[in-house]
Amino acid sequence: MLEDAEPPLPRNVWYPIASARHVRKRPRTVQRLGRSVVLWRNGAGELVAHDALCPHRGADLGLGIVIAGELSCPYHGFRFGTDGECTAMPCEPEGKPSRRDLSIRRYEVREHRGLVWLWHGDVAADLPPLPWFEELPETDRHAWDHETVWPLPQLRVMEGMLDMHHVPFAHGRYLRGIGTWLDPYEVKVEGDTVRTFGTLRRHGDGPKRGFRARIDARLPGLLLLRFGARLWAFVACTPVSREATWIFARYFVEVPVVGKLLAALSLGTEFALVQPDDRRMLLSTSPRTPDVRDHKLVRADLGIAQWHKLFSRAVGDKRRDKPATSPASSGTEP
Repeated sequence: MLEDAEPPLPRNVWYPIASARHVRKRPRTVQRLGRSVVLWRNGAGELVAHDALCPHRGADLGLGIVIAGELSCPYHGFRFGTDGECTAMPCEPEGKPSRRDLSIRRYEVREHRGLVWLWHGDVAADLPPLPWFEELPETDRHAWDHETVWPLPQLRVMEGMLDMHHVPFAHGRYLRGIGTWLDPYEVKVEGDTVRTFGTLRRHGDGPKRGFRARIDARLPGLLLLRFGARLWAFVACTPVSREATWIFARYFVEVPVVGKLLAALSLGTEFALVQPDDRRMLLSTSPRTPDVRDHKLVRADLGIAQWHKLFSRAVGDKRRDKPATSPASSGTEP
């Protein structure tokens, strides 16, 4: 476990940590939540997750193999069952019982909608349901995925995702004709979710014109985005460490026959052209770890301000839930 890299995290929540299709016959180690986690499948094909470092000499168990439904270390062949107990030490006489201090920590994981979800919190008999946005299409038939890692703290990435009024400036060369005026703009907080609705339009445009968007942010770092009538997006922003974030994006285009192709083209364009601009802008911001007290927020930043407040309460940091300047809750046309 990378203790010095573990970021402040909301507890007792499910985190998406990997694409399930990448966890097949061979184990796979991912860096998430400041830890090294090995994902593998037992003899029945069921998903299993443990700390990735072998307790014997610290080798990465993700480089090992699965033998008879057990995880085998690549360095000395020590084997571990799904419960994390060491079941075999090849260097010792056959039949020698395993030592308790050679067990590895096991994590609760689930598979849902093609993602691996890890429980970060207290052990309980009844865990809460996996978080999801019910508004999303019921299947992934017309969807396409993309994932990447940005060298940025999760909070900074979430700020970028919730920022509507940067679009005509940071992305103006690709998205021409979008106005700079964010009006109307509404922000609502419902439980663990910040819901935002906005329209970017030019001065003089009527209320029915402009670029409309909906962006919802849910703890611990999930986003629902809606652009236009047919394009939906789900985005997960999960900390790798204090200084990096894993981003998983899925686009849905609900069009018969060609929906998946359109989703792939839209998502590919997004991460080839648009998102590099966001990444560059976010990397330029200071301080590296965001703190709303360091900035002078305006009305168009209300969604960001509310996310900081919600996140700070979830991690128990009440000092950071108020910006230096409190943005107005709404704006109207003069």
